[in-house]
Amino acid sequence: MIGSNYSGVYGIGINPSSMQGSKLYMDYNLLTFQSFFENNYVYWEKEDFMQFLSSRELPIYYTDENEERNFTIYRDNIPKNGYQSVEIMGPSGMLVYGKHAFGLTTAIRSINSFDGLPPDMAVFLYEAIDYEFQHKINYTHFDRIATASISWAELGLSYAYNFHRYRWNSWTAGITIKPIMGLTAAFASIDNLDYTVHYDDSATVYDASFQYGYALPLEYESNTYNPSPTFKGFGLSTDIGITFAKTTKGHSNMYFSRLCEQSYEDYNYRIGFSILDLGYIRYSKNAQLISYEGANTEWYKPYDTINPNSIEEINTKISQFFEDSMTEADVTDYFTVYLPTVASLQADFHLNKTWYINGTLIHPLNLSSRSIFRPSVVSVAPRYETARLEVSMPISLYDYDFAKVRLGIMFRYGNFFLGTDKLNILVTSANVTGIDFYAGIRLNLTNNFRMNYIKGYCDHKKLRNIETFDFRNF
Repeated sequence: MIGSNYSGVYGIGINPSSMQGSKLYMDYNLLTFQSFFENNYVYWEKEDFMQFLSSRELPIYYTDENEERNFTIYRDNIPKNGYQSVEIMGPSGMLVYGKHAFGLTTAIRSINSFDGLPPDMAVFLYEAIDYEFQHKINYTHFDRIATASISWAELGLSYAYNFHRYRWNSWTAGITIKPIMGLTAAFASIDNLDYTVHYDDSATVYDASFQYGYALPLEYESNTYNPSPTFKGFGLSTDIGITFAKTTKGHSNMYFSRLCEQSYEDYNYRIGFSILDLGYIRYSKNAQLISYEGANTEWYKPYDTINPNSIEEINTKISQFFEDSMTEADVTDYFTVYLPTVASLQADFHLNKTWYINGTLIHPLNLSSRSIFRPSVVSVAPRYETARLEVSMPISLYDYDFAKVRLGIMFRYGNFFLGTDKLNILVTSANVTGIDFYAGIRLNLTNNFRMNYIKGYCDHKKLRNIETFDFRNF
């Protein structure tokens, strides 16, 4: 949907400069929901997933010690990562006025991720410490291991300007400024780890440097729910983008007295580049950050088994683990988390009157050791596009894994759209490692309440494809 000429306010999320070149001069979003999860660690077998859809019963798998689990894992030697994103886009709008475009968006977002999890730790997390095949082996890790869960509300203020038009060339730049209100956060990061599990009742940590932090709606001494304050932190982020279009018939200089009289300029191809979610959230309300540097310990069961009743008890137990190493925790009541910044490249080619093909690349930019992990995505999507009906079938890769090609479909009829990039869950026998679903409804592309906001159409009673006139400025 984000690559469509009718994406309108939704296109702001991939490139704020896309507003100005939209076929719409006005757009209103009512409600949009998007959920995404993908990983290379845990999975369901295909038949178990289909059984879950029909019966809602979770599948049962077993560890090496015959302990029950509701999922199974990959046991290869590849570091494990995963990313889950949920976004609810609330009332939002967009307006195009000549060379200018303005947008206002609201959203609540939640991200859960883990990155760089070594295969040995991944197996221990699933099998538990009594997995004897990894006993008496010294494991050393110097690459960052991180996991995080954050949620926030954001308000987006967008502006785009068509700053250069000559003959068939068109250049547009755009920016979105987003004040952010942090709702919750919890994260842990291990910078280095040297350890050995001797038996199922003992282990040694020779050297470890790590930190963890949280800002949650809880009383940490009792783990009772306490929602106050609602906003645990504040921050700021920005999206910036630029788009070049090779137009089909040049540019219109026709004066318009009404917004609907603006003409749409068709293109042969269009290329955009953007940087998204460049920003941070500083949590300082009900927040705590705890850091250890060069710590070591001996662990014995059952004496050091963690059985806490609250977060404070967890902190106390961890402190007791490392008290013999002469390392004290560094504790502060605030911390900063950096958003999952990415660079994105978009290309769209107009094949004929109603057929297009779109390509999108999203690549992560890890600008800080506290940046939230977000995977890379590469997609190619042919689409059929008219004002009333639109169908797209994206083919995408997650994290540049060519062994796991994802098939998808997007369908839009008038104001309503829905889609998924994981259609192969249903049509192939591959293991299920994630889900993807999105849907939304808007106030647009309808003659009801005179809300047909297509450029060049004023008070028309039917939706038709848009034609442009040949106004060449050469």
